[in-house]
Amino acid sequence: MAHDIIVMHGSKKEARNSVLEERLDALMAPHGQYSVAFIESTERSVCQVVDGLAEEGARNFNIVPVLFFSASHYSRDIPEALRHIEEKYEDMSWTLAPPMGTHPHMARLVERRVAEAPHSSGTVIVMAHGNADHPEADDELARLVSQLDVGLPAYPAALYGALAVDGLLERLDRSGDFIIVPIALEDGFLTGRMKEALLEVLPESAMTFTPSVNFDPVLKEIIMDHLEKH
Repeated sequence: MAHDIIVMHGSKKEARNSVLEERLDALMAPHGQYSVAFIESTERSVCQVVDGLAEEGARNFNIVPVLFFSASHYSRDIPEALRHIEEKYEDMSWTLAPPMGTHPHMARLVERRVAEAPHSSGTVIVMAHGNADHPEADDELARLVSQLDVGLPAYPAALYGALAVDGLLERLDRSGDFIIVPIALEDGFLTGRMKEALLEVLPESAMTFTPSVNFDPVLKEIIMDHLEKH
């Protein structure tokens, strides 16, 4: 039986990671049969958590990243950490669940965010971090937007990469209102950077920012689906 490990981006500050774990545990309750690792942690990195479990005898691992698209952390950092541990335990095996943003439930969450926005008209922009070195993340974001049923024009955008906002918004009519749906685990630093980027090209009065994913119950449904399938 595989040991489930939920991986979050996390922080170099362990107190911050403890808060994230508390929010995750509250979301996942009463299901609690998993370990937690953080990409940025110096104490509970993917390597450290998997190695610790392997030393206790575990050999099969189901890795469930709470990452939304296939950018560097998903495509490079997690697999590299796992391959490093494989060198120590030759009989180790692991599976990597898909990014959260590729699950059909994510489109339903975005649709709900749009429906709950105070403006019922305008243009929807679904925004993520983006990564110029991983165009597959752009493709996944674009596919998510293509699945939306919101009755409004909708576009993908990102801080970086081919979908960066400065290039995208040159093709849009800027005279109307914009509903911005950030794809991030919670409101904070990343969503603040998204707003700063958009303020360079759009008037603040034209924008309505919805909450990000913010540990919504839909996230639990996606995580549970990945725990059960892999």
